[in-house]
Amino acid sequence: MSWPTFWLKADWRSTLLKPLSWLVCREATRRLQRFRLNPPISPGLVILVGNIVVGGTGKTPFIVWLVQRLVHRGYNVGVIASGYGGQAKTWPQQVNADSDATLVGDEPVLLARALGCPVIASPKRAEAMAMMFKHHHLDIVISDDGLQHYALARDIELIMLDATRPNQGLGNGLCLPAGPLREPASRLSEVDFVIFNGERPAELDFNAPCVGQMQLQPVRFVNLLNPRIEYDLGAFSGQQGYAVAGIGHPERFYSTLKSLSIQPLPLDFSDHHAFSASDFNTLDTKKPLFMTTKDAVKCNLFAKDNWWVLEINPICDCAFENALMLKVRQAVNTKKSKN
Repeated sequence: MSWPTFWLKADWRSTLLKPLSWLVCREATRRLQRFRLNPPISPGLVILVGNIVVGGTGKTPFIVWLVQRLVHRGYNVGVIASGYGGQAKTWPQQVNADSDATLVGDEPVLLARALGCPVIASPKRAEAMAMMFKHHHLDIVISDDGLQHYALARDIELIMLDATRPNQGLGNGLCLPAGPLREPASRLSEVDFVIFNGERPAELDFNAPCVGQMQLQPVRFVNLLNPRIEYDLGAFSGQQGYAVAGIGHPERFYSTLKSLSIQPLPLDFSDHHAFSASDFNTLDTKKPLFMTTKDAVKCNLFAKDNWWVLEINPICDCAFENALMLKVRQAVNTKKSKN
């Protein structure tokens, strides 16, 4: 979601909302303390990739990177997600590459297509995890978000921040509704890892055991109607085209297109928007249309021949990767010794 201006820099509106913000902070702290006293336990290792702020920070591409690195090291991995926006009548739902995103949510389908590993979605992530361990023999389960979902067990907590946002991704530093924080910024000092989507700030206002960075590297354009058609990154240089964004932070997508010398005509939709053909009826069909992989999974049925998906490759710094993989190896061994 796009943040209101007073979430970026505090003004009279955030001051007016501070009493509500204090209540949110206090309740978040109370819930965390209660969780720490009696944390739930899982039969396998759970890595939670979460948010401390409202809106997108790049969790989905990071999870793609993380699962690929873990599988490369020989681990059996599954992913659970909330299925946000999904309209299924029953949950949990096993998600496959050909699942209907309108039923199970866009992000689970994207992850299933990108990874080929077990993916289960449910608004109650603890139920998704129980189903995952019941039906699949796994070493590790990755939870897509759910940091504040304290019914969910977790062994390693990782928070993602968007480096393009002000104040190290924290905006004005206030809790909802005065600011973008779901819980106090002090939470950053309590998790195992913090990773920035983009350039890591030179100085940090919090202490975390390990802080890394992820870069999203554009790779190619793939035709949505016929994925066998691929163009290199310079194929649309100097051209004007529609840029569809139903994601949490669309400005990053627009900036990437501009870096490829494309003149984007932004088409903003709400995060997780359920696209239909009518959303595009008034567009000039002669102009190319660009979208992210997350939005593309909901547009296959009515795609046109000049619609293109910008594929990206997430890359994390080596020091962060080494620290994370060491933590994972130690945690897996500890889990196995207890079982």
